[in-house]
Amino acid sequence: MDLETIELVKTNNIAVIKLNRPHLLNAVNERLVWDFQEATSDVKNDKSIKVVILTGSGRGFSAGADLGERKSSWKGSKDALIRGYKPFFENIISMPKPVIGSISGPAAGIGAAIAMSCDLRVMSEDSYILSVFSNIALVPDGGLSWYLPRFMGYSKAYEYAIEAKKISAKDCLKYGIANKVVSVEQLELKTFEWAEQLAKRSSQSLNYTKKLMRDSLHLSYWDTFHNEAEIQNELTTSPQNKEAVKAFFEKREPNFD
Repeated sequence: MDLETIELVKTNNIAVIKLNRPHLLNAVNERLVWDFQEATSDVKNDKSIKVVILTGSGRGFSAGADLGERKSSWKGSKDALIRGYKPFFENIISMPKPVIGSISGPAAGIGAAIAMSCDLRVMSEDSYILSVFSNIALVPDGGLSWYLPRFMGYSKAYEYAIEAKKISAKDCLKYGIANKVVSVEQLELKTFEWAEQLAKRSSQSLNYTKKLMRDSLHLSYWDTFHNEAEIQNELTTSPQNKEAVKAFFEKREPNFD
């Protein structure tokens, strides 16, 4: 892969995708969009990877779209979002493995949407989520107006969006946006430690639980109930299930490798 604006590193069964335009706070230009599509497709289809970490280089996660970009192939904002951004969002949401957002500094604009699309989020104490669009007379995009009300409730999400107010790491923890808040110095280490812990767990449990819970957001209770029954039936007596049950009775940690 020839990635100019993304750094992709695989260590054992963990992949780290790093937005890599630190001189511009990882502002998203067209090249980064294409690189991001390629990197997320790669880790999605790599069966050796069990957990993915998504982060940014330098002082921040992402300042949002690169407003200084003068030339691009987009035929307007809709084309950029549908042809450019949507494929990597689909990769993050549908890949059969957890994606942990490791967030420092700003996650603003489309950067906020990328952070919110992750399955889990570890935030540094100085970090924040910011729907900045109203400052330039635009509306949230990248699915941000879907995510924020589900975490914060409609009125509070609307307030923060139309006033372009920062959602601090502390408040993100309160609203359930952040799973963990750590010091800036500990962010990389604590995120990787969590990824290592998750990678030791049953991959089928991680993957199918993600699918069930993602799908439940647009399904009824009974539809979800029946989906659980179908998947549970498929996984019961699977090799991983047998190993976990055996390990339980032998009072040891299961080995899913």
